[in-house]
Amino acid sequence: MKLTPIQRLVLALRGRVKLRYEKREGWSRALPIYAARCPLHGLYQDYPRGWADELECPSCLRERVSARLEVAV
Repeated sequence: MKLTPIQRLVLALRGRVKLRYEKREGWSRALPIYAARCPLHGLYQDYPRGWADELECPSCLRERVSARLEVAV
């Protein structure tokens, strides 16, 4: 993912930077897509979730779900 110098600065200051708006199948409206940095996996893209508009690293999410499934079995 390529970021402009301004986007890199915003990412460093705010922890995330808006890249674009995107509408996917099943979504009622277009949502902002952000770039953020995960301490474990580096730079990732995500859309805000929940009332708090939280971003979550997809790799961390997969690992957490995988760990829960292993415990359940």
